[in-house]
Amino acid sequence: MSQPSSTASPWPEREVPAGTVLIREAERSDHLYVLRQGAFDIVRAGVRIVQVREPGAFLGEIAPLLDTPASASVIAASDSVVQVVHPAAAAVRSDPALTLAIAQLLARRLQTVTAYLVDLQQQYAGTGTHLAVMDQVLARLMEQQPKPPHAPGSERADVPDY
Repeated sequence: MSQPSSTASPWPEREVPAGTVLIREAERSDHLYVLRQGAFDIVRAGVRIVQVREPGAFLGEIAPLLDTPASASVIAASDSVVQVVHPAAAAVRSDPALTLAIAQLLARRLQTVTAYLVDLQQQYAGTGTHLAVMDQVLARLMEQQPKPPHAPGSERADVPDY
């Protein structure tokens, strides 16, 4: 397979008009997208987090990886074009280049967030404010381990499996 950001790709392109919700927060989907041109706002709980406009950027990669509903909405900020990766979970499992590209993206994000948290910790250490607990936040981030796949059935202990 070619690199996800290359122009030669097996994934179909889709035009997305400005204002279109490509991914809706809290909904499940087995699609992920590669931005070819345009821009998308990432919105969580009604708050715009960031605007993605770099060609080759992934949109919606977390939900298929974790088999969870989308953690944010992705809304076209301008007329845009994306490549559609579907079924996304199967593509990630079977395509090492895609898997590596997503892993590198997530590692860069974690590196950025960790650097930001360290900066906050240094700025607010000893101040007695809620921001002084960044060492605890950092420790929790670093302790994260993959969850084993769960058996089918209820995710709640107080509800029997059927």
